[in-house]
Amino acid sequence: MEITRVGEVTLGWGESLVWDDRRQRLLFVDCATRRLHWIDDGSEDVHSWKLPSMPTGLVPTMDGAVLAVLDDGLHVLDIDEQTSRLVSAFPAEIGGRCNDACADLSGNVITGKLNPGPAEGSAWWWSATHGWRMLDSDISNTNGPAAAVIDGEMTLIIGDTSKEYFAYPYDADAGTVGTRRVFGAMDGVDGRPDGSAMDADGGLWCALVDGGQLARFTSGGLDRTVPLPVRYPTDVAFGGPDLDRLYVVSIGTAGGIAAGDAGLDGALLVIDGLGARGRPEPRCNVT
Repeated sequence: MEITRVGEVTLGWGESLVWDDRRQRLLFVDCATRRLHWIDDGSEDVHSWKLPSMPTGLVPTMDGAVLAVLDDGLHVLDIDEQTSRLVSAFPAEIGGRCNDACADLSGNVITGKLNPGPAEGSAWWWSATHGWRMLDSDISNTNGPAAAVIDGEMTLIIGDTSKEYFAYPYDADAGTVGTRRVFGAMDGVDGRPDGSAMDADGGLWCALVDGGQLARFTSGGLDRTVPLPVRYPTDVAFGGPDLDRLYVVSIGTAGGIAAGDAGLDGALLVIDGLGARGRPEPRCNVT
């Protein structure tokens, strides 16, 4: 296994890694500078676009655009034209703005409230046809959501940064969940839940912020950990033509690290030889 730096970009607060398999393009953001970045496969050239407000979640859409979680709601981004269009404002019941996001296997969006520290929060389902529905009223800070068939059952996983990774039986079309259970227990594991990526075998690879490591959880619990050369990893995404490279972003200088002491904190990293393969990222409907 080898961990290397990609390009020269250093992020203040890296987040929201996602691989667009249609374009063979890696997308990620810097919350500290409100910038969307992307790299096309085979290149280390980093392109960037300053967005109207802070982006905290990116989801590929069915029509090839990108859905972004911004301050006032969900926006569709046309990266080539660098235009942004609001498709849905956050409901008042959220009491703020949302954080991380993903699509389920039916094209709906899963997201939830952003809380920098422990506070009241909730996780939500959004459909372009049916709008917003609350999934869980007890998720302080939504992170690393993922939907997959696990052990033969449609399952939704939502991480809470102040707690653990939870799993629910999930009805994607109705936007409802069953009784939640712990999927990724943090007892005895260094770090806190942040972004995640599902592999092709039903394992959830998780960035453990302030833990300096990744963890893979399965329905049987903690399966594996991978130490990283950064203290504050925030998100991961499988990419490359064979989806066998795992990219990692982290918090850099926005986390209180002096610019001269940052080392690899805030750098874009890639792990090769991990022995795991991802799945194509689910896409959402926006019309």
